[in-house]
Amino acid sequence: MTHSCDFVAPIRRSKEVKAVCAALRVLVERGELRSFQEGKLRVGRMPIDIEWPDGRVSRLRIDIEAATLTFAGLMEAGAGSALYRELKGLARAAQTAGRDPARLDPARAMLRVTEQAGAVSWSIIVTRGEYEYCTRRLVELAREALALAMEPMPLAQNYQTAILS
Repeated sequence: MTHSCDFVAPIRRSKEVKAVCAALRVLVERGELRSFQEGKLRVGRMPIDIEWPDGRVSRLRIDIEAATLTFAGLMEAGAGSALYRELKGLARAAQTAGRDPARLDPARAMLRVTEQAGAVSWSIIVTRGEYEYCTRRLVELAREALALAMEPMPLAQNYQTAILS
């Protein structure tokens, strides 16, 4: 017997996707994001293009079945690079117990940072249906990671100083 999922998808979309979009809307109103554009929901997955205040665009993917939010390929950093080690450290610090309440609550979500072919992805596994909370935290951590990636490395700073002298 074949079952149609047509009646399930709109219910799920209205719950999880609306929560994510509500959180993004608040971030846009605060000026933490410039804008976002929803894609089409297909097979429980939906892309959302997010424009950061500096004009860069990143794709946030909602996977309803896996209960994850992912910034795939958020930035470039090889697995052995100093930047990748700093990003992993940022992820560990964000999940450390007793941290600032603005950080990730391990009872509500779990963060993953992965690297594939030099592209670093940030994912958050949503627990207890906390999509709005997880969206805010993932965007906050992605913003910190992007800021970290934009900082000049110490060797580059020393090199620029030596050239200018």
